[in-house]
Amino acid sequence: MQSHQPCHTIRLGDAWEPPAAVAGGVRLLRHFGRPSGLEVADRVILVFISPAVPAAVAVNGASLPPLVAGAVRWEHDITALLRDRNTLALAVEPAVLGGTATVDSDAVRGRPPSVIGGVAIEILAGR
Repeated sequence: MQSHQPCHTIRLGDAWEPPAAVAGGVRLLRHFGRPSGLEVADRVILVFISPAVPAAVAVNGASLPPLVAGAVRWEHDITALLRDRNTLALAVEPAVLGGTATVDSDAVRGRPPSVIGGVAIEILAGR
């Protein structure tokens, strides 16, 4: 994807569901709404900055390219996948979390483990 300057950035730093144990790993979920005011030509890009661990990534059940540990920036256009309500799902092997996330059914929503890096949605204005 070409370098670009977003017209709006929405950080997905809070309101993640507590980590959940799944077969072979830990699942991290973040629900978010469709950004308001999108024009037909606008693009919505999911961005991870400096993820320290590999992870499988999906938006609304559609698999995206996996996160690569040590990447400076991971990004993917999710415009076509957007719904009014959306779910970002990450699947991470427990060993690579290094104890930074515990699976606890009594946990509350909050920040994801720092090892997944910064997470945001960037809106690019159509031209």
